[in-house]
Amino acid sequence: MRSLRCLPLLLTCSIVSANAQVLIADSLLQTLSVQDLIGEGIGNAESGIAIHKLRYWTEDAHGAPIVASGAMVVPTDDSCHHALVTYMHGTILDKEAVPSRLSNEITVGHYLGASNYLAVLPDYVGLGDSPGMHPYIHARSEAMASIDLMRAAREWCTQHAVMLNGQVFLVGYSQGGHACMATHRLIQEEFQDEFNVVASAPCSGPYDASGVQAQVMVDTVPYPAPYYLPYIVLAYRDIYPGLFTQPNEVFKSPWDTLLPPLFDGTHGSGEVDALMPSVPSQVLQDSVLQAFANDPQHPFRLALEANDTYHWAPQANLRMYYCSGDDHVFYTNTIVAEQAMLTNGSTHVSKQDMGLLDHGSCAFPALLAVKYWFDQQQADCTWNGVIERSGPSWRLVPDPAVDHCVLRGRDASTIRWTIVDPAGRSLYAGQGVREVELPVHRLAVGTYVVLISGDGEVARLPLVVVR
Repeated sequence: MRSLRCLPLLLTCSIVSANAQVLIADSLLQTLSVQDLIGEGIGNAESGIAIHKLRYWTEDAHGAPIVASGAMVVPTDDSCHHALVTYMHGTILDKEAVPSRLSNEITVGHYLGASNYLAVLPDYVGLGDSPGMHPYIHARSEAMASIDLMRAAREWCTQHAVMLNGQVFLVGYSQGGHACMATHRLIQEEFQDEFNVVASAPCSGPYDASGVQAQVMVDTVPYPAPYYLPYIVLAYRDIYPGLFTQPNEVFKSPWDTLLPPLFDGTHGSGEVDALMPSVPSQVLQDSVLQAFANDPQHPFRLALEANDTYHWAPQANLRMYYCSGDDHVFYTNTIVAEQAMLTNGSTHVSKQDMGLLDHGSCAFPALLAVKYWFDQQQADCTWNGVIERSGPSWRLVPDPAVDHCVLRGRDASTIRWTIVDPAGRSLYAGQGVREVELPVHRLAVGTYVVLISGDGEVARLPLVVVR
């Protein structure tokens, strides 16, 4: 089972490439005005929001294409270029208790959208619209679900002439903290040219899954969330064939028959905890427990080690938020992760202790602190014009374009134009009078936005390039 150490290397080629279309469909779920958001307690709301569900392509734990879903929160009352923020949610079992179903954690998106961030919240593989069992605490599939949702959101923004400023922020809580760190790492290792991560904020996550957090598997003391243990054991059976075949190889009776049916995506954590002893390790076969405790090369420990997320050196700001009273995800996960990153040479990593709060109580103050930190780094609004799908005085001919496209005005005023890619990067710019030939032949196939100004008017026109 040492080969598990090499598993991430086998999956480094994403099925969904950066240039492929990943967005499948979108649907509007809800709109909220500034007054609605103020009524929720977001007193400094600057914009109303529209919440969409996005269906998109990503990859499963084995690297195969799979459908996933997530929520996207779009500010509606401003005309800024938006920073893109991804929020990754905590542990859930019920497929329907996800952001795209307006779960409780969609509130994080409300706060972000109200401050003019464009926020995306992945449901993760195996949850929401995604089939199969969720690959719980599997670093790469968590990261790819987040990365591909950002790609889907950029496609949507281009289609609807909503502008991004190129900044990317990442944040997550609990399992989402693990997913956040995994996403930042994967972007740095494989997609740095595609995403400009300004800052990431993993919060209260099990970054040291094989060490600090694995203690739950061998402890003989009560633990407040015993369902975590069977969740990861059963998820890893699907992810890593060969760990075990039948539940009775790992679980004692009667848990070998009682637990597996509860992880079909239709049950909640409370139902599992109602069947679990307060000491989670008591459900494990004695032989499994002893082997795991005594063998540092035990296959299950190696599987956990393959999903530790801290063995790297962040090149962009990464600040871990945690509470030293956390009774679910031990705060020493953060201590171990920070020390390793500093040892690896990072000068961009830090941590912030939010006090002696437990896991549930820590979330709100930690996430508010994260937003304040992000706000300090968020770019100022760079667009104050009128937002339009088609300009009052200009149009693109032909549409879509192949290797030739003219920006045509209705009068003899000077046209100033900029072609912007889905990440908000300016590619080409120029000016002309009445008719301007755009350098479409230099563009790859895809969807872009043309920013136009002239004679006191401004517009954004979608530019579709085909071959």
